[in-house]
Amino acid sequence: MNKLLNRLSTLMLMLMSVIPMVHLLMYSFSLTADERLPIFLIVAVLFCWLMFSFWRFTLPGILICIVLIIIFYQGRNEILTMQFKDMADKMVITYYNRFVASGYSFSSTDITHTEAIFFVGFILSALMGITLNSQEDRVFLPLLISLPIIFVSLLVYGLMPAWVMLCLSAFVFLLLATGRINHPDGNTGKSFLLLVLPVAMVLGLLLLFKNPDNYDYEQQKLSLVELAQNFTQELTASLRESGDSSLVNVGLPGSSTQSLTQDEQSYQWSISGDTLDITSMPDSSSLQQILMYATSGSSGHFYLRGNSYGAYTGTGWSTAPEYPGSSVPAFSALAVAASGLSQEAEMYISPVALDGSKLYVPYYCTREYDKESYISGSGGDYSLSFMSYTSSFSTLELPQELKEQELSYRQYVYSNYLELPQDTRSALLEIAEQNSLSGTDVYQSIAQVAEYVRTRCPYNINTQAYPSDDYAVYLLTQAGEGYCVHFATAAAAMYRALGIPARMVTGLAVDVQAGVREEILGENSHAWVEVYVDSLGWLPVEVTPGAYEGPALGGLEEEPQDSLAPQPTPQASDLSQDESSVNDRSPETQNGSETNESSADEPWSPSLSFIIFIFLLLALLIFLSRYWIKIKLWRRRLSQNKNKAAISAWRCASRICNYGAEMPEEISSAAQRAFFGRGLNDNKQLEDSLTQLEHLRESTYKSLPWYKKLKFRFFDGLK
Repeated sequence: MNKLLNRLSTLMLMLMSVIPMVHLLMYSFSLTADERLPIFLIVAVLFCWLMFSFWRFTLPGILICIVLIIIFYQGRNEILTMQFKDMADKMVITYYNRFVASGYSFSSTDITHTEAIFFVGFILSALMGITLNSQEDRVFLPLLISLPIIFVSLLVYGLMPAWVMLCLSAFVFLLLATGRINHPDGNTGKSFLLLVLPVAMVLGLLLLFKNPDNYDYEQQKLSLVELAQNFTQELTASLRESGDSSLVNVGLPGSSTQSLTQDEQSYQWSISGDTLDITSMPDSSSLQQILMYATSGSSGHFYLRGNSYGAYTGTGWSTAPEYPGSSVPAFSALAVAASGLSQEAEMYISPVALDGSKLYVPYYCTREYDKESYISGSGGDYSLSFMSYTSSFSTLELPQELKEQELSYRQYVYSNYLELPQDTRSALLEIAEQNSLSGTDVYQSIAQVAEYVRTRCPYNINTQAYPSDDYAVYLLTQAGEGYCVHFATAAAAMYRALGIPARMVTGLAVDVQAGVREEILGENSHAWVEVYVDSLGWLPVEVTPGAYEGPALGGLEEEPQDSLAPQPTPQASDLSQDESSVNDRSPETQNGSETNESSADEPWSPSLSFIIFIFLLLALLIFLSRYWIKIKLWRRRLSQNKNKAAISAWRCASRICNYGAEMPEEISSAAQRAFFGRGLNDNKQLEDSLTQLEHLRESTYKSLPWYKKLKFRFFDGLK
């Protein structure tokens, strides 16, 4: 009966530790999983409990768990790699929000982490199964596994859900209360079950009056978190002073306005640059005015980018704060240039009635932006080189020397291009949920939002001002018509609500013939959206119905024929083509994606090797720690007073006799006299008993085969 109770108590301890720790990690780093995850975790805990509770040795269970980990990773290699990368990015972002600069969020909210979280949960279950079934000092190792996870989660999250706190508190208390020794026939299980009810009642009453779900963590001071935050900020500040300031932004624009109201933020943004009033009607008299002359080296439909706007006020836009770096590289254009799949062309522009202080630039021009929202011009004629790109954006990759700079700029982007009034965000999220606008990846989400906005109402250049203070929500819910500025406003706001950085862009949409000097009129003025894709940069998205009939903006599935994207080059592609069309391209076209495809098909990845290495290292540390603890325990017990030492010598000899040895008479008689009689008369009987024990230990060890010697010495700690 005691064995059964001990095993049941071990199972309950595993459930009370593994499942809450996994959910605490999810809460802390904003990870997502489907509703099946708790069932998967329970199955993992039950499996590991069976592996380590009913076998005499732990090695078979360890080997079986390693084999299952390898099989699972091999079968879900691509998904696990993507999810672990996404988890790592979110952990970095959470760290930055807590210790460096707030307002830095993540765009891939549509990625779930079910497989990766289950993978982590299975490893935790195996480690807990090994340590909790240890018959000697099983308190230290489980706490060594669980407490760092709890501490790190609290450090970045600052709070713990009530049920997680209840389970983990009960786990730690019950583990400490039931003791470090878990003999198969001991009373550990009984003690555990007797303590479960009162411990749960006490913790439940504490949570009833001090429930962490009801705390106001924005107002409450967390001394541990504040101490770690101050230390980290001082450390990073000292590194910045001695390092390259271009790699990490100090005092990101917008980070100092987190406590201001939306109106105050909008005011600060308005005075930092130009504003765009979307309530005004276009001037029909200026539609036929000549704005510029353009001569291109190739024919096609071009989007000439003029200015961008980052702050949405409900009825207008204003430019974002300036990037603190010296300039902003055209990351997406540089990725296109590095792909080897682009063609270079030239465009010569002669401004007529345009503001000469800003250049109008075709997309995938590699010229750097000296301003955040535009490139400064000298007022005269100018020429620009740009790239023509016909492949999928999902295959692009930045050159290695730009990746750190892009990560630095990405912090600035997430701090300044996700802001929305709270009412707008809530309304748009409700619309997105009702219409399932979150795709399986960022490209599909971009495509779904663009298609949804384009189909809300017809286009009319003569649209009257909306009777609303929130044009984005009004267009998606009540508007009967709109023009490009209205559609771009609604799309940019929806992208932001979904966690994708976006901004309004104004410029010119033109059709030109190669070598022909074309007149660009006021009617060519246009507005569209730019979205920021991590590790790639800003990409244009067309959201106005009836605009340029180019290839579809797709995700992993083909979109309807009328789903349009801005085509800044003669044959500019969509943001992400259908997967099958990418695979059907010629070998020359596939060179850019060769590395990604080969890595996906590779049967053994470095990340799997690293995970297995960590698992084996933890198992080895647990094994060696167990050996060290047992050696210390035997030595301490044999050095106690003569009666206790005699009994301990008999227990040690009994373990040795399990290997086929005979119990020496001196040891048995000394233990009987110490336990049943009046105790040993002098130390001579104890010395004889210890001498026989040492002789028994040496002779038995020499007679064993090599594999039993390993168990004798390292598993049982008898040598």
